[in-house]
Amino acid sequence: MERLRFGALRVRGWSRGCELCWEGAKMVVFSTGVCPLYGECPYCTITADRRGRDVSYADEVEIRGPEDLIFEAEAIGAGGAGITGGEPSEVPERVERWVRLLKEEFGSGFHVHLYTNARGLTPRILSRWADAGLDEIRIHSWREEDWSFISEAKDLGMSAGAEVPAIPGRGWVRRLKELAGYVDRVGGDFVNLNELEFSEVNRDVLRSWGLVPRPDSEVAVSGSAEAAEEVLRWVEAETSIMGYFCPAEQKDYQMWARWRRRAERVALDHETPTDDGTLAYGIVSFSGDPDRVEAELRGAGVRHLARVGDGVAVRPEELLDPSVLDRLIRMGATARLVEVSPTDDRIELASYPWEYLLRRVSRSEEEVEG
Repeated sequence: MERLRFGALRVRGWSRGCELCWEGAKMVVFSTGVCPLYGECPYCTITADRRGRDVSYADEVEIRGPEDLIFEAEAIGAGGAGITGGEPSEVPERVERWVRLLKEEFGSGFHVHLYTNARGLTPRILSRWADAGLDEIRIHSWREEDWSFISEAKDLGMSAGAEVPAIPGRGWVRRLKELAGYVDRVGGDFVNLNELEFSEVNRDVLRSWGLVPRPDSEVAVSGSAEAAEEVLRWVEAETSIMGYFCPAEQKDYQMWARWRRRAERVALDHETPTDDGTLAYGIVSFSGDPDRVEAELRGAGVRHLARVGDGVAVRPEELLDPSVLDRLIRMGATARLVEVSPTDDRIELASYPWEYLLRRVSRSEEEVEG
């Protein structure tokens, strides 16, 4: 069994979908918030603003038309997409259209996998998805009658397996081994185990089960990782399939990796991508006419700037030039450095005051003199 970052584990490798996810190259496609099992899956983490609503998102971008799907895939340089929900089989024609669209736009090598609890899935739907080009299906169900779709998907040429949370407790561990054994017997490819997580919508239920957060985490359930490791050791010894444990921390890492890819592609002239996957720029303001600020900046040799509200936005590396700062000080301007998300709404994540900029330049000058 191989140990990976953040406590992730894998046996005999992992699916192509998981590989792309770790690279930040998987676009997360939320097909719909509608699901027939709300209330029956107490560990569900779907947020209240999406739960039960027929809304669709590509990562953080709401899908209002096919152009939104294509735009986000291009924005992160996606190598594939993972379709989730809610329950995708509630909107089978929508899923089929999207799979065909992505394959036509980006080629047959663009990898698409899908999660389903199988309650609304039928052989006809599965066949249409396969015909559209769906590469991989992950059954998320504890009912044995739903597991048969794994072998049906294999017959249709797809990669197939199961993906469920690793719930601590002897009964749950036994059930996970039964599921893995079934996947192996029918010729499936993998069983993926997700670290169980607390969320705003499931916290009370999980607490009522006697579950508590891991000491070093606010969201990861204590004992989930240990349960997954026990199951994967059994998978390694008793089956020939792949097994993978996805830790809670990976979700933040996935977003960070995706943001880094997106930041490099969507940065505007006045924005600089950072190693943290954010976009940074300086905001220069002045009590007088902002036209004067812009003129002064251009006079100081600043080339990459833009109007943002009542201020002028500048690339950080240009703003931090000592000669530029000196010119701004003499004209009575002030400035701050901001970091924003690389999403379309550019959410402000951090703000550094004028004094911080001056200290940055002061330190740089001291290092040069030293």
